[in-house]
Amino acid sequence: MHQNAMIAIAAILGIAVGAGGTYIATSEPKGEAQAISKAELVAAIFADPSLCPIPTLEAPTEAEALAAYRKAHAASPLVWDRNNLPEISLALGQCDKAGAGTGVACMTSVKMGPEARSVDRIVGFAKSASGEWIASIH
Repeated sequence: MHQNAMIAIAAILGIAVGAGGTYIATSEPKGEAQAISKAELVAAIFADPSLCPIPTLEAPTEAEALAAYRKAHAASPLVWDRNNLPEISLALGQCDKAGAGTGVACMTSVKMGPEARSVDRIVGFAKSASGEWIASIH
C-alpha cells in the first residue's frame, strides 16, 4: 500500500477514535443519583446503628500495662543487672491509635522506685497472638 494512503487511513482512524472518546466523556450519565434528606439519614442510622459504627479503641488496663512495661524493661539490653530490677510503678494516661504500626500509644507516668520522681513518657502497647499486651519502650 502506498505510504500516503497509510497516513490517511491512520489519520481517519485517529479522528474517529478521538471523536468517539469525546462523545463518551461528554455524554450525560444514565443513572440518576438521589439525595436523601437528613431526617431519612437519621432514621436509617437510628433503625440500624451498624450503618454508622463508633470506632472503639482497645487499650490495656493499668495492671496489664504495668506487667507489659516491667517485662519489656527486664528484657532491655540496657539492663545489665537482671537480679536487681527496680520496683517499677506506672500510671496510665490517655491512649490513642499508634501513628505507625499496630497497637496503641499511651501517655504514662513511670516511676523506677518508690522514692523516684515520675517520668511522663509515651509507651506503645500491642496485643500478641496469645492475647498478652506487649510494651514498646523507646
